Parts: sequence; C-alpha cells; structure tokens
Amino acid sequence: MPAWRVVRATEIEFTDGQDDVASGLNTALLIGPADGAVHLEVALCRLDPGGSINAHVHPFEESFYVLEGEGLFAVADRAYHVTARSFGFSPVRTAHRWTNRSAKPLVWIRTRSPQSRVVGDAAGTHPVPDRIAEDSITSLDVADRARRYVGQFEEDMMPTPGPMQMKGFRSSAARNVAVWMLVDEVTGAVHHTKFCVRFDPTGSSLTLGGQHFHPFEETYYITGGKAVAHLEDESIEVGPGDLVFAGVNTLHGFSNLGTEPVRWIEMQAPNPPTSNAFFFKAEWQDR
Repeated sequence: MPAWRVVRATEIEFTDGQDDVASGLNTALLIGPADGAVHLEVALCRLDPGGSINAHVHPFEESFYVLEGEGLFAVADRAYHVTARSFGFSPVRTAHRWTNRSAKPLVWIRTRSPQSRVVGDAAGTHPVPDRIAEDSITSLDVADRARRYVGQFEEDMMPTPGPMQMKGFRSSAARNVAVWMLVDEVTGAVHHTKFCVRFDPTGSSLTLGGQHFHPFEETYYITGGKAVAHLEDESIEVGPGDLVFAGVNTLHGFSNLGTEPVRWIEMQAPNPPTSNAFFFKAEWQDR
C-alpha cells in the first residue's frame, strides 16, 4: 500500500542525541523506516548553547536547512557561520562537524539519503576526530564565492510563481508555484534534493493540476501559511511546523484555500529521474 503520513508540530518530541560524537544535541525523528520510507530519513536537530558534534563521516548524504539560531558548520577543510535560512550539504565520506557558540539553541532540518544503517559498531556515524581539527579550519561566510556545499537563502531570491520547471517535469499550467533549489546535483548531491517552495492561493483546486504520484519519496516541512494536503482519499489541513510525507506511488496534491502564500521546505529521494518524474491520476484513471 502507498505510504503517507502527516506529523503535527504538536507531536514532535526531541530525545537526547548525545553520544561519543555529540554533546548538547537533541533530535526528533520525523520520517524513517517505521513510516514506510525506504530512501529518506528526516529529523529536526537542536544543538544547545555550548554544544558540538565532532568530526565524523557517513555512508550516506546529509543536508540541512537552519530554522533558528546560529552556529558553525564545518565541512571538508572550511567552516561557515550559519544562521536562519542557511543550508548545506555533506557528501558521502566527507568529514563535517557542528559547533554552537551562541547563547541560544541552533535548530535545523536534517535530511539523510540513503537511510543510515548499522555497519560494525556504528549506526551510520563514524567518528574521525583528526580529520577536522578546530584550529585547522578556514572560516568563511556563506556568501563567500569560495564556499563549497553551503549557501544562504533569502526570500527575495524566490522567483515569481509561474510555469513550473524542475528536474523531470515541465508544466505551463502550474502558475501558482515557485521553487528555489537548495541541494541538488549543482551542490554535489547524488541521492536527494532539497528546495524552498512558495505556493500561492489556489482556491479549491489542486496545485499542479491534480493529485499525482512519483517514483520517489517526497517530504514537505511547512514553514509558513496553511494548506490542505490531499493524500490518497484523505484531505488534511497543515500549517507551520507540520510535516507531510508521501512515499513512492502515493497520490498527493495540495490546495491553498487562503489569501496568503504557503511556504515549505521540500525533500526528495532518490534523486528524481530526468523524465517521467510526475504521473497524474486524471491522465491515467480512464485509459
């Protein structure tokens, strides 16, 4: 059966994520294998003041989008001062670390793909304490042209909603959606994508012309406004802090019944194919 889930902001609970690598870290797993996901793992991470995640590597990609706070994210041999709306990516086998030297928690959306698994004594996180020594890091701002793997999104970067163009899909009919890519092949990601979406009012109609399904998993973290998520045969209102998951072949679509745009962070895995990425129920049900 197609897998889908809505996670309410009020249901999210952080648990102690401290171990030999991290101190002051709390995590809230939002989507994983128990929810029917086989490619994506999505979580919220909160790093307390003075907390740190020491240098480590993964057999999977990991990306982030900062929701609040500020801190230091180091990847490879460079560190970046990150704040709200900063985003970044650590490739497979690439050392990275986090530090929060501020007086407030640092909170971000974490996406992993492929999903982590136990290898030897490690559940996907393999410490490499000598790979990124703190005194060896060259610090850069996320706006620096020499940066790698990181960036800063600002609202004025979002294009005006219009004809839809994204990997595997073109539509002149979808004129109420705008997309700004954060993590994809340009960043170096192979297994997943992450991007910002602005979704203008639609009335009772569904965006993109109706319910559709994909050969990949999709997750939406709502950051502003309210929408109605149409998942298979159910319609559920969602708002800021809620998360919507639609697995492979799950029918889904959204309506914006209000007067203001809805905004979300969208994540996909595996990376969408170069064509035939969208299939619409209305085009196939009567064939």
